[in-house]
Amino acid sequence: MFRNRLPGSLSVVLLLVLSACSLITVGEDSGNPAQLAREPSVTESPAPAGTTAVIPTPLPPSATPTTQETPPTCTADRGSVQAYEIPWQDETLTGRIYTPPCYGQDPDRRYPTLYLLHGATETDQQWDDLGVDELADELITGGEIPPLIIVMPREITWLSLPDDPFGDQLVQVVIPWVERRYQADPNRGDRAVGGLSRGGNWAIRLGLLHWGLFGSLGGHSAPLFYGDLKRVPGWLEGIPAEKIPRIYLDIGEGDKNLDEARAFRDILLAEGIEPEWHLNPGLHNEAYWRSHLKEYLLWYSSGWKDR
Repeated sequence: MFRNRLPGSLSVVLLLVLSACSLITVGEDSGNPAQLAREPSVTESPAPAGTTAVIPTPLPPSATPTTQETPPTCTADRGSVQAYEIPWQDETLTGRIYTPPCYGQDPDRRYPTLYLLHGATETDQQWDDLGVDELADELITGGEIPPLIIVMPREITWLSLPDDPFGDQLVQVVIPWVERRYQADPNRGDRAVGGLSRGGNWAIRLGLLHWGLFGSLGGHSAPLFYGDLKRVPGWLEGIPAEKIPRIYLDIGEGDKNLDEARAFRDILLAEGIEPEWHLNPGLHNEAYWRSHLKEYLLWYSSGWKDR
């Protein structure tokens, strides 16, 4: 019954041969699953002279290419007005800021900024009372002007120049503060200043003295501060021709300051500068400014349509 059993020595030899064949099979790449699953290696090629070789990094197994997110569409039709307070030396600078519908929805967006200055004995509430924020909402949602920020600073004192610090405060404190806290575009072409009555005097003075800050200025029923008419030619000489701000001037036919406003216009024309000039029916009062508010916003925004 044990006739087919191999001799012990022959069995050992046969087992050794079989083990050797198994080792050879495991070592072959074509039959080893671990070798087939190996990720392809990246070969570095010599970079052309004067360049830096860039070796692509394979994406992790779970990563997929992404596209830049598109900011959500604005569906709001109203902006907002907030009061602000800026501690400065021994006083507090105050005013109001209008931000457009959906402001802050896109944190990377920068908005053009319009500084609107009120008249004598008034406050930052004057432009708000005229309806500038509601009108801005209407024009923005209607696609007539781009979204913008409107800053309405308050002049606390009514001192004669050069004792009144309002102009320096606006330039040195308020504008830098706004551009740190809000999404205001810091480019000169996207910053404008305008005002009515005394605020128009400030807008003309600051717009010409600080021409590097403002791309546009507007004087609405503005007679200019005492002595500034004589200073204007010297101010203009210091402005490079290509940096003269856009200028808008308007006044009512019955305004007591008409002669001074015309004199300023004539000085500009004599210097080869042609402002946008409007002589309209009306007096020096809020009814006049309210009736032309849309013209003001359209003009200030006209340089921003393509930005």
